[in-house]
Amino acid sequence: MSKVSIRDKLVHEAVRLMSERGYRETTVGDIEEAAGLTRRAGGFYRHFASKEDVIVQAVQHISEEMIAEIRLEDVLALKSPRAELLVIAQALVRHAEKYRRLRLLLQREGHKLPALRDAARRANKRLATLDVVPWVEDVMRRCGVKKGNAAQTSLMIFGPVALHIYSLDRADPAFGIVDPKQFLAVWADHWAGWLDRGGV
Repeated sequence: MSKVSIRDKLVHEAVRLMSERGYRETTVGDIEEAAGLTRRAGGFYRHFASKEDVIVQAVQHISEEMIAEIRLEDVLALKSPRAELLVIAQALVRHAEKYRRLRLLLQREGHKLPALRDAARRANKRLATLDVVPWVEDVMRRCGVKKGNAAQTSLMIFGPVALHIYSLDRADPAFGIVDPKQFLAVWADHWAGWLDRGGV
């Protein structure tokens, strides 16, 4: 078993405490103590410039992890729009579950923290630019979809997945859907059919 670094402990505890108590209510000393460091001895500042910096860096790390997980060439190797849709969506849902606390913190406190909000926007844009939109461009070309902007089509295709994730975050599944696998199967069937019909 690999040893968890002090830096990783600080990130984990910062996210945990801020998601439980709130950003402003969590002090650097609280984070240090929860990570096993002496309160207010400077251990936190050896790794991060501020409370906001620790959360911004957590968002950047998650973005890099997500981009590494959804590799366009691996998705395209499946050679089936339905299978490709499911691989991308399952990765998005899996990632959302893994980092739910941080995402809830972003939803609740992001409007108060401009650097955090900007980091989240950059992370989403990077994922879309590197993986999602290029995949949509490719699958539209392969399936003979003549009309449509790939970025807008990406939003239409993956918007329901984002809504589904958001509803799970709120413990209030949209339309009472509680089985993510069933939801994703129906969603993938719909969009694969649309693609198979050339976007009709």
